[in-house]
Amino acid sequence: MNGRYWISVLAILCVLAAGCAKTVSDQDAIRASIEKHLNERSDLNLSAMDREFKQVSVNGDHANAQVEFRVKGGDAQMDIEYALQRQGKDWTVLSSQPMGMGDPHSGMPQQPPTSGPYYGQGQPPQGHPPVN
Repeated sequence: MNGRYWISVLAILCVLAAGCAKTVSDQDAIRASIEKHLNERSDLNLSAMDREFKQVSVNGDHANAQVEFRVKGGDAQMDIEYALQRQGKDWTVLSSQPMGMGDPHSGMPQQPPTSGPYYGQGQPPQGHPPVN
């Protein structure tokens, strides 16, 4: 009886370890895919930024990752959310967008103004320089 108990415990531990290893490797592959995606962009100066992966979640063949970018030696930061899809053994970035857009605490307006003295007139206020 004692032998069966230890064999059962060992079997359960092996199953749990195999499941955890897959999650860790998915998260590592997702991080690597986002890094590859960023390195392929010629319009970014990655050496001027620090990156921190805040959250990675996997749901089948789809994943989301939240990455915080900070300017080295500064206070500026931006959070970007990435949507990814598994293609074979690899992950591919489908899209990315800044997080907090429309958040009243982010300093960005939620919507254009819908009222006010000049709303809907199509003209800037009197004395405003021409707008091209």
